[in-house]
Amino acid sequence: MPAPLSMETRVRIISALCEGNSIRATARMVGVDKNTAMNLALRVGEGCARLHSRMMRDIAAHVVQIDEMWSFVQKKQSRVKPDEPEERGDAYLYVALDANTKLAISFHVGKRDDANTHLFIEDLRSRLSVVPHITSDGWQSYPAAIGHNFKGAADYGQCVKNFHKGGSQRPDYRYEPPRDPFITKKPIFGAPRDELLSTSYVERFNLTTRHTVGRTRRLCLAFSKTLRGHSAAVALGVVYYNFVRLHGALGTTPAVAARVAQNPWTLAELVTAALAEGEIAPPEPQPLKLQVRPGATEKPARELPGGRGFLRLV
Repeated sequence: MPAPLSMETRVRIISALCEGNSIRATARMVGVDKNTAMNLALRVGEGCARLHSRMMRDIAAHVVQIDEMWSFVQKKQSRVKPDEPEERGDAYLYVALDANTKLAISFHVGKRDDANTHLFIEDLRSRLSVVPHITSDGWQSYPAAIGHNFKGAADYGQCVKNFHKGGSQRPDYRYEPPRDPFITKKPIFGAPRDELLSTSYVERFNLTTRHTVGRTRRLCLAFSKTLRGHSAAVALGVVYYNFVRLHGALGTTPAVAARVAQNPWTLAELVTAALAEGEIAPPEPQPLKLQVRPGATEKPARELPGGRGFLRLV
């Protein structure tokens, strides 16, 4: 029976994976078997998912940006045959980011459809403690999902970017005049503020994720072969981003900025906590408080009966 891995070896494996390396590359660098590195990554990743579920509760996020990032499992969707497992093909990462602390509050891996969108928004609602200002892209499932789960207790708008569709671009497209308008901002319900309708921070998070989670990188051989492995890799990347990786603009980790953690974690602390984390029940949604956002002016408001939101002077 092989000897258990030392903590130093475990940290080296997870460190390599968190820098975007594939399982095989990590195994070669650390000097372990491919299956050893893969089994550790799976255990730590699934522990990170449970750790995230336990710690991301009662989050006072006033400004939330949500987005979906494309990746795939086993093969791209156009190559999937009708008799193959449903988990193969597109696997989108839904993520909700606090625009002030850059904390990844909620994430979900699944197809880009109504069912997975509702699961993601339901999870986001259960983790918040204040009425949020939410911005998304133009994905059609968001209005119904947010309306159903927040029941009016949110200011929601969409920020849609006018990318070119259809045929090829002109050879000098990099020097073409700007598209007018390139960004269209559209209020959906509540009282969203135009200056807060943006998805820039969450799109920057997506870019970071593609560099730190090798399974999400385009045009490479590090793609996931199973949905379970893909979800574990994403969970490891999200928890590493929240608790370990120092954010350049903040000077600390998002978890410390959001007061979820007191200090930035080391990778050894993350590995230890993830492997020790047990099963836990998902959070239950609590009544949302109407708090004044930082920099905003307090205005008269009262809660509507039946949990239908707030009547506010805007």
